[in-house]
Amino acid sequence: MDIFDGNPMLQGVRQMLGAFAKQSIRPIAPKHDREESMPWDLMKQAQGFGLTQTAVIDGRKALTGQEEETDVKKPSSNARISCIGSEELAWGCAGICLALGGSGLAASPVARMGTEEQKAVFRAALKGPDDKGHIKVAAMALSEPSTGSDISGLSTAARQDGDHWVINGHKQWITNGASASIYVVWAQTDPAAGRAGVRGFLVTRGTPGLVPGRKETKLGIRASETAQVHFEDCRVHKDMMLGIGSSEHAGGLADTKKMLDSTRPVVGAQGVGIARAAFEYLLDRVRSAELRGTPTASHQHLAFELAEMEMEIQASRMLVHRAAWMADHHQDNVRFASMAKAHAARTAQLVTTRAMTLLGDEALESPVDKWYRDAKIYDIFEGTGQIQRRIIAKNLLGVNPT
Repeated sequence: MDIFDGNPMLQGVRQMLGAFAKQSIRPIAPKHDREESMPWDLMKQAQGFGLTQTAVIDGRKALTGQEEETDVKKPSSNARISCIGSEELAWGCAGICLALGGSGLAASPVARMGTEEQKAVFRAALKGPDDKGHIKVAAMALSEPSTGSDISGLSTAARQDGDHWVINGHKQWITNGASASIYVVWAQTDPAAGRAGVRGFLVTRGTPGLVPGRKETKLGIRASETAQVHFEDCRVHKDMMLGIGSSEHAGGLADTKKMLDSTRPVVGAQGVGIARAAFEYLLDRVRSAELRGTPTASHQHLAFELAEMEMEIQASRMLVHRAAWMADHHQDNVRFASMAKAHAARTAQLVTTRAMTLLGDEALESPVDKWYRDAKIYDIFEGTGQIQRRIIAKNLLGVNPT
């Protein structure tokens, strides 16, 4: 399977973002990991070639120079572009990759379910610098302290009051949660309706009752901000509910899950990028070193370790691009999206863990230490490994495993 599908545009995206990762991301990654700081200057620089905070809504033209395909029945390249770019950026630094694309988490449901007015509100909220002089970012507020992976059990509630909805609740582990200028907030509007009652709302920074909370200290992906967000009688106009006036996208939990089917291959691609970074570092060390007076590369146990890593990386990449290709061709990719995400997360952890072991004392002074810390979250966010296996099993068997 040719992941570029004979398409020079896809190859060009890989070359451009691969060079950006090598020249601009790798040199600053240790500093932002150490300081647990967002790469604001780089994020501003990245806007120059299409990595804007509204890119998901604006389409691919800024990045590729090509117009978006307007006939929704025809195949596109959007999902594969995202996966190819994400692998390269995560190869540079997973945390910086997430910082560059964090607003895309919030932009995805707006692009999918939002009205033109809502898209305009989203774009306007991200124009110009914030009060610290940084570019503005967005956040998707979905996860909660008590629900974990069960997004159908949200406790954040929205109560209708005239022309407004009043939101109360707490969100946790929110990318860009402390700094966002606009939030996409998921809340239960009708407990009796269960999953069908979960809806998304656009809430701009400064809205009374919206309270950005504590920034988390993390093991990995430290260049990406993660924080709590609180809602205390936060009033939002009814026009800011996603999915209004649309029979195709009702704005509820089903649309949220469809959105995850499109983002999980991208997360898988990031896992591949981390694994590839550690593999390439170890490969260079094995090629150039000696063990007990003979070339390290001639030792079978090391050669077999590298062979195993290469097999897993290639398998993960193929799953990622199969899921992305299906999305681009408007096919149901739920099973392959979950397989891609779960397999790539496992590969990232396997490769980085084995690289740490094989490098021994050298590992803690090498970039592999950071990649090892970054890899763990990929088995947790966007649905844990267990959730992905549950989705795969249900798709195969037709029933939820208990």
